[in-house]
Amino acid sequence: MDKERGARAGGSGRRGGSPEPDGGRGRRLRGTAAEAGAGVVLVAGDQGLQDEVARLAAAAGIEIAVAAGIPDALAQVPEVLLLGSGELRSLGNHHGAVPGVAGIPPAGRTEVIVVGTAADTGIWDLAAGSAAARVAVLPAASEWLAGYLGRRRDITGGTVLGVLGGCGGAGATAVSCWLSAGAAERGSSVLLVEGDPWGAGLEWVLGAAELDGIRWPDLAGLSGSLNPVQLAAGLPALAGFSLLGRGGGEPPADASVIGTVMDAARSGYGLTVVDLGRSLGTESMLPFCDQVLLVVPGRTGGILAARTVLPYAGPAPVRAVVRGPLGEGLDELRTAEAIGLPLAGYVPFYKGTERAMDAGQVLACLGRAGIRGGMRRILADILPASAGAVS
Repeated sequence: MDKERGARAGGSGRRGGSPEPDGGRGRRLRGTAAEAGAGVVLVAGDQGLQDEVARLAAAAGIEIAVAAGIPDALAQVPEVLLLGSGELRSLGNHHGAVPGVAGIPPAGRTEVIVVGTAADTGIWDLAAGSAAARVAVLPAASEWLAGYLGRRRDITGGTVLGVLGGCGGAGATAVSCWLSAGAAERGSSVLLVEGDPWGAGLEWVLGAAELDGIRWPDLAGLSGSLNPVQLAAGLPALAGFSLLGRGGGEPPADASVIGTVMDAARSGYGLTVVDLGRSLGTESMLPFCDQVLLVVPGRTGGILAARTVLPYAGPAPVRAVVRGPLGEGLDELRTAEAIGLPLAGYVPFYKGTERAMDAGQVLACLGRAGIRGGMRRILADILPASAGAVS
């Protein structure tokens, strides 16, 4: 973690009102009950720290909620969790049981910021052992934190869709590409993001390696907010959608960089599709997704493997995309039910898929009526009547 002025600069976000300091716990600083899906939630037992954060939030013009503890805060699935250093320290050796604190990604796309004062000399060591993306040491970082919170008013609600493989070779990459092209055909502004550190790379299967534009390694040192229009202008594009690939490198493991890019993507595109592959570790982009599709081969082995993945898919809504060929006695609905998921859609088997991917022509598979129809049915439940575009 950087120690620049007591904070790792970066990030942008959304929404807000105007808080007033309140000593109450488990409710909004403006006095209404904290609700699920809160934008920013604070957990801080230190009244002085709580009041200072409330003052900064008021200056930023956003409303925050105060939760009695970390489990209560995460239950609200906030976009940002402001975690007092005292609360993080009090977890001691038991912090591994709390999601999002000991390196386990927090619920949904929650971003954790550890907040403390200059008197807390151990704050950096505490944060380094947690899932925190940033640290704000007050008062040195007051200006940065107020600016960061203020930017949370400005992001509008594009959808971030994660596509996760239920087992090796399930086809998450192919489905990600097909969904992106299908959504673009419907008139949506679409960004396809490489989120699989172990795959062949989106540029390879799309035949896009020679396209000019920004890749993940170009964003590795990113700090501060990222203008969504500038991001879109710098990305390569094909088949009507933008592409953020890895260009021979790897997607970043830095949650701060990922969060900043995902914020810009959410603001700039109606739909952002993240090819997660089988990525479930701390480097995964899964916590930044609003919805998740779990791609599962319709066979017994695929079902068993998907069951082991599902507990790590987070609290964002998860649905199954079943791929053929189907095993004996199975259909797409039975496959999804056996995993314990609602069915998002079915993609029939096409023996030319692997060959097309190796040739950089995965989108040519959309010429198959079954694949195109499968994508159309999946997208009908994901895309609103009109999706936002880069302005």
